[in-house]
Amino acid sequence: MRVVIAGFGKAGRQHAEAIRQVPGVAVHSVLESDRDVGVEPFTRAPGWPAVLADPEVDAIALCLPPGGRAELAAAAAAAGKAVLLEKPPCMSVAELDRLPGSMGVMLQHRFRLPRELLDRPFKDATGTLLVSRPRDAATHYTGWRADSGRALGGITAHLGVHYLDLACQLLGEVESVDLRDHRECAPGIDVRVSGLVRFTAGSTLAFTIAADVPARAEHLVIAGDGRSVTIADGAVQLRDEDGTRTLPAEPTGAMRAKVYEEFAHGPDLCSLERARPVTVVLDEIRKAGAR
Repeated sequence: MRVVIAGFGKAGRQHAEAIRQVPGVAVHSVLESDRDVGVEPFTRAPGWPAVLADPEVDAIALCLPPGGRAELAAAAAAAGKAVLLEKPPCMSVAELDRLPGSMGVMLQHRFRLPRELLDRPFKDATGTLLVSRPRDAATHYTGWRADSGRALGGITAHLGVHYLDLACQLLGEVESVDLRDHRECAPGIDVRVSGLVRFTAGSTLAFTIAADVPARAEHLVIAGDGRSVTIADGAVQLRDEDGTRTLPAEPTGAMRAKVYEEFAHGPDLCSLERARPVTVVLDEIRKAGAR
């Protein structure tokens, strides 16, 4: 699979490193409109129409801000290219529903989940989630990150989304989202969000995602069905009638490589279709920021 990386900021370079680790997948070229951004050691693509028309391009990784990205994804799919979206996958549920669910999405932490959990989602369970990653709002939320029309949101859409998505993979379809606290550093750019998510299978998840707390934490706990799972800083601990098992945290870069390993053969765990529940949550947070 020959991949064009569209956008060569931090995310684009992370994609390039992930591709380097996967046999049979290679960077074809990099599409970067900012001439001040170097694309070495890769070739700079001549432009979007040329990428779509090039029969040697098998796939496009869209590592661009989410605002306006869906239109590019749709055009790429119409041109017969496989598409991998950087997170957050879409600006809204309506936007997600306009795209083929067979597209891939870089929500790499899904690959930390053992198959036994994915094959048996929780029902009538309870969960708590805390994600805290300190950010200096004055320096971090600048440029496109300060524009909700391009960024979608702040800390939840661009960091908390990973662990929210893990919870959704284990708890299923979202029934409702009740936001209790919503703090912003700019219109539509959240730095702390707390709420309660109810799922159609009877489960609930209380969550807080924060960028304004001076301490780092990533901790998800779900309990129900006579078992529990704890995911803390990438490590997964399972408890059930058979005892306790711990899966050590693998490097995040290795998880991104696993996304590309699967994407090259057709998205399943990395499919956009599986991102609908977390997009429902992000959509409600987006609406709160617009009020």
